[in-house]
Amino acid sequence: MNNIKNITIAFCEGPHDTAFLYRILKTRCFESFKNSLNELPIVVGDFIISKNKMVEYNKLKIDSLRNDFVPYKIMYKDEELILLYSLGGDKDNRDDDRNKRLIILKHFFENIKSQVEDDSNFGDSFILENKNQEAYYYNFLFFYDADENKNEKINIINKYLEKMHIDENLSHNKIIKKEGYAIGAYIFSNENDIGALEDVLFELMKKENETIFNEAEKYYKRYLDKDRTKRLVTECFDGSPRDKRKDKKQEDEKKSVICIAGQLQKKGKSNVVIIEDSDYLNLEKIQSSQQLQEIADLFDKISRGQVNVIKSPKIIHTS
Repeated sequence: MNNIKNITIAFCEGPHDTAFLYRILKTRCFESFKNSLNELPIVVGDFIISKNKMVEYNKLKIDSLRNDFVPYKIMYKDEELILLYSLGGDKDNRDDDRNKRLIILKHFFENIKSQVEDDSNFGDSFILENKNQEAYYYNFLFFYDADENKNEKINIINKYLEKMHIDENLSHNKIIKKEGYAIGAYIFSNENDIGALEDVLFELMKKENETIFNEAEKYYKRYLDKDRTKRLVTECFDGSPRDKRKDKKQEDEKKSVICIAGQLQKKGKSNVVIIEDSDYLNLEKIQSSQQLQEIADLFDKISRGQVNVIKSPKIIHTS
């Protein structure tokens, strides 16, 4: 890893997104990093270690033993490293102190060369250099589902830029290139600018597998009982156990049909594994899809040297 020059941090909502991007990046010959943390650039490895050390595990609830600062996947090729983060929805945008995206952004921004050379940082920041004595170049990509309002998600992303004192706005599939870093956005949607990743994924996976997916859809519609989609728990009342339905109804036809069809290839596996490993999504489909090539090209374009660099004033220290 001593030849890495370019580090891309991709902020995703969920593991379906990261699994999807993983499949796309594999078609551009990126490999999964599976070695130990001490083989990563220190600016990445030490950040992950420090966030684990900061966790007071003795105070954690037993069902929350996880760390959001560990990327779902780390990909690499030549001089580039890509961190795929699965960070949940955009609700963490409200509290800066607990905002995972903002914490990660600040860490890498503090290691941009202009920040390190800025005396106002009081030595708090550091930068590592590769064997050619060149500073790392950082890229930040935001991925969101459009849901019912694509512009609302763009506004959320631009709020992050405002918090980082970047005096520009992003739009869908746009990249802002600066000295030392680049930042971009991509919103998953259908042709009507609404929807989610599954709207993109479902049609691709169904293509050339119409019989399987049509039968899975029939099965889903025939046997779906919305009342039974609520979580079932067993609780004791006055010493006697009884079953009880809790929480909201859970219904998503496309996710369910993908899972039903996926069980024919990946027994007992989640949709994440089905997206990553099944042949419903393959090289030919990815390479022939205009939208997926647009996403793959976004990773290429944001890499250093592919867009004219805009000179910018030193970034205001954000800690």
